[in-house]
Amino acid sequence: IPRQIPDQPWFMGWAFTTAVGGVMPFGACFLELFFIMSSIWMDQYYYVFGFLFLTFVILLLTCAEITILFTYFQICGEDYRWWWRSFSTGGATALYVYGYSFHYFKQLESNSVATYILYFGYMALICFGLYLITGTVGLLSALWFNKKIFGSIKID
Repeated sequence: IPRQIPDQPWFMGWAFTTAVGGVMPFGACFLELFFIMSSIWMDQYYYVFGFLFLTFVILLLTCAEITILFTYFQICGEDYRWWWRSFSTGGATALYVYGYSFHYFKQLESNSVATYILYFGYMALICFGLYLITGTVGLLSALWFNKKIFGSIKID
């Protein structure tokens, strides 16, 4: 029988941690996202791939740090169900990217329904891939953190 989890404060709920967990990684990469989307949707050239790689590394590190932080808060609150929450906290960046795609769509000159379907369909696929990538990074970093922290406990 699993142990009963004590009542958690409102800021440790799933929706709040997911919403807050995606803000910082998105903030680390949203400026570069404008240039990437311009190169994809407005036929502009993108040639700063070294800076793009550095931005991607910063995005992954920020996702890992935020997920570890919220997993630590969750475990301190005696809530042991951290697996899916760590995945969704890391993957929440993709929700902000999809929201940014709505803002970016205002700049495009769309004149048909096909444009809307193609743009939002492709952006949904891209954001789903980003959700899987950042969610996996969050889950694996939280798993590594839990193994490290609980592996150092000495039981006599």
